[in-house]
Amino acid sequence: MFASGPHFPKGSTPDTVVLNIDIAPTAIDVAKKSGVGKPKPGVREEDYSLQFDGTSMLSLLKAPEARNSFLIEYHGMGNGIDSNDSCAHINMRCWYKDKTVWRTEPKFDIPDGEKFCFCVDSKNNTYTCERRVNNNVPHDASGDFTNFLYCSFSSGFNEYYDLHKDPFQEKNMWGTLAEDQKMEFQERIGMIRECRGFKECNQLENSGFGKSGRF
Repeated sequence: MFASGPHFPKGSTPDTVVLNIDIAPTAIDVAKKSGVGKPKPGVREEDYSLQFDGTSMLSLLKAPEARNSFLIEYHGMGNGIDSNDSCAHINMRCWYKDKTVWRTEPKFDIPDGEKFCFCVDSKNNTYTCERRVNNNVPHDASGDFTNFLYCSFSSGFNEYYDLHKDPFQEKNMWGTLAEDQKMEFQERIGMIRECRGFKECNQLENSGFGKSGRF
């Protein structure tokens, strides 16, 4: 992410994890540091401040290690009902297209006046993931859970990738984990979804693994 403005150090390129949920608290932090919108006399700072799941990028510049884990969510699109339309598949996001849809090569040969059913998403393509980032740990580190992607789908399907060993996510290693390890991942993702505010969420996300004794 690129950022420019008051209080941002010129020419700085920190290796810091920032998210879109950090944009609003950053804008407010910059405004407050610039003297805009200070609380009225008698109003406490804690009453004046808003609570965000993200945090100011300025604070992350000072403490880049403050975040090494974050939540990823996606809600799949799909019609919850069926219909007589042959392209309206239940729990799918589909519609008809004709040859006018192609704007660049290669343009598929669709005869004039004909159309085809095009599906782009499904309702069960809904998932919640935890992405943990730590590029400082050697790639040959044994048994660490420091740089991974774990995803839980609404269908009950799970994915786990060790990004030290598999940076392109080519091999789902969920089936190789012990049952107590799987349970810990699933419990963590549930708690991360329910946390509120940067302090609470960040303490949880940055906490280590080990309740199972196998991490």
